[in-house]
Amino acid sequence: MAKSSPALPVVDSFEITSIKDGAYKQAVATDRMRSVARFVMAQSKSFPETVSDEIKEQLHEGYRLRFNEINPPEKYAVVNDHYILIDGSNPDLEKEREKVVIGVDYCYAYSQQQYGKLKNENPNLHALIKGWRDRTSSYCSNRLSDLKRQARTIMNEGKTRDRAATIDFAQRVTEAFKGDHGLIQKCKNAVARGDTTANEAKLKTAIDAFMVKWNA
Repeated sequence: MAKSSPALPVVDSFEITSIKDGAYKQAVATDRMRSVARFVMAQSKSFPETVSDEIKEQLHEGYRLRFNEINPPEKYAVVNDHYILIDGSNPDLEKEREKVVIGVDYCYAYSQQQYGKLKNENPNLHALIKGWRDRTSSYCSNRLSDLKRQARTIMNEGKTRDRAATIDFAQRVTEAFKGDHGLIQKCKNAVARGDTTANEAKLKTAIDAFMVKWNA
């Protein structure tokens, strides 16, 4: 029996009807990221090798919007300076006089100086905000890495084709036998796996004979 998929946030609750349909949706998502990468590259000629503070901040603002969608704010009751999450298991906490809703927007409303002062003035709140900010920062960093990877792929597409065109046939012959993925290495790998049809000595003799004829 197939395992059920993890629950998705409401914003992502689209239906995947088949592997083919899932592949299509994946391809659409990749094409969209390529479009974003091209747009950012057009706005910042140094991207992805260097990212200016201005571009990085704009990207992170967008990433934080998304993180907020999939990690909505949570309500906490403040009891004796402790922050207790209010959920279905403790509805009585709703009766507490002091409550606060904490999420991405709340945590980033603090300036760096204000956030630093909380460590001494309100360590429990500081710890809570730190958890949110750390998770948000990690998410933003990972999404920026994804975008950089896509930008590098776009940049290298033309270079890969150019390099392939400049390799002459004689070099291809040599690489077919002796390259990292050539027949000699594949034969060694086969022997290591216990493949009795692989014979390194016989292959070397055959290659030597071929190269004599080839270089004649």
